[in-house]
Amino acid sequence: MLEVALSDQRFSTLRRRAAPALKSAGKFIIISAVTYAPGGIAGWAVKSVARRPLRLLLAVALEPLLSKVFNRLSARFIRESDEKTAK
Repeated sequence: MLEVALSDQRFSTLRRRAAPALKSAGKFIIISAVTYAPGGIAGWAVKSVARRPLRLLLAVALEPLLSKVFNRLSARFIRESDEKTAK
C-alpha cells in the first residue's frame, strides 16, 4: 500500500516537472513547422509538377498561401500569457 502511494507521488511530481518542458518543446515544434513546412511543401509540389507554367504559378502562389494556413492553425495552439480567448 505504501509503495503504491509513493509511486503515485513520484509520478505526479515527475508530471509537474515535465509539463513546462513539454510545453516549450511543443511550442518549438509548432514554430518550426510554421517556419519551414510551407517552403518544403511548396518545393515538393513545384518539383512534382511537370508543366512549366503550372510550376511557376505554384512557386509564386503556394508558399504564401500555406504560410497563412499554418499561421492560422498555430494561432490556436500558441497564445501569449496575457492573451485571452473570446467567449
